[in-house]
Amino acid sequence: MPTSSCNSSIPVPFRSSTSAEVQGTEPEPDKYNFLSFLATVQALQIEILPLVWDITHDDDKGFGGTSIIYQGLVNLDTSFAFKPYRKQQKTEEQVFRTLINEITVLSETSIREHENIAQLQGICWEISPSDDKPWPVLVFEKSHHGDLDHFARHGGRDMMIDDRLRLCLDVGRAVMDMHTNQIVHGDIKPQNVLVFKEISGRGYRAKVIDFGYSSRYIGHDERLQLPRSTPWHVPEIPECNDRRRWEWTPSQAKNTDLFSFGMLCLWLLFEPSLSGRNPQTPGIDAADDRSRRLAEDRLHTKKEELQAYALWLLASNTKLEQDIKITLREFFNSSLSQDPGDREFSLSTLLRRLDTER
Repeated sequence: MPTSSCNSSIPVPFRSSTSAEVQGTEPEPDKYNFLSFLATVQALQIEILPLVWDITHDDDKGFGGTSIIYQGLVNLDTSFAFKPYRKQQKTEEQVFRTLINEITVLSETSIREHENIAQLQGICWEISPSDDKPWPVLVFEKSHHGDLDHFARHGGRDMMIDDRLRLCLDVGRAVMDMHTNQIVHGDIKPQNVLVFKEISGRGYRAKVIDFGYSSRYIGHDERLQLPRSTPWHVPEIPECNDRRRWEWTPSQAKNTDLFSFGMLCLWLLFEPSLSGRNPQTPGIDAADDRSRRLAEDRLHTKKEELQAYALWLLASNTKLEQDIKITLREFFNSSLSQDPGDREFSLSTLLRRLDTER
């Protein structure tokens, strides 16, 4: 099979979430290994691309997690985003368990055909230099602007509030449709959203990525495992260092997606204030804008009063129309509640009121 080394410049890394053993509902192979992964690829009819990932780009040791998603050109006409997997402190079984889980979810019809979910194009390989062992690399469509975290702080930092709201609604479409099809994403955060140019060339489109933690459930009594991604996790997960895996019913797991989505919307709509680029924000020194994590740190410290803080930011904004403010006030009041039982404002209500494209 002909191969092509993907050794072009790698402009923007997309930091991906860490690996976890996700308890799914699909029939599980007896062992999670290279052969069972290939069997799943064949069963799902995923294309094996004639590419080899250049492992010389694997120089990032600081982020943790399974992988970083890189972008690179294959030729003048074709470009992809590559998600190589890393063993790190994971067993081979855990790596292949996560891989099988991710490609299974990505192959669901509702996911594969969704305009706000990054599409899996196929798989290629990276060869371990230590033992010449092949490891799968997931290949996605290439993003124009990197992940949402990077885009909001750089190329998109001057976005108008309407553009920010449209990106929020894009993510909301993906989350709602996943939940409708009994899929929980499990790790909604800016680093797991890619930003694309609109086909018209004007405006942006957000697409959710990274389904390593996702679960598809059948029964409402199943137990699902989710991560703790600071600061995006729900407040009912205690701040502890033992990294215990928490188990949730499907309704509880969807509830965590809703809270994380609410935080993402708050962050994206008011990122200039949260990051200190807006001098009107109390308690934030504009000089601290040099810290790339200032906005996330602010959300983390405000976790116990996030609901009230969101309403203050919303009330202080003079560029949103009043009916939009009313809808967002209801949404933040519900999704960011400290009490999981109060998070009842449905995504369908938010989209029905604000999403003119749907």
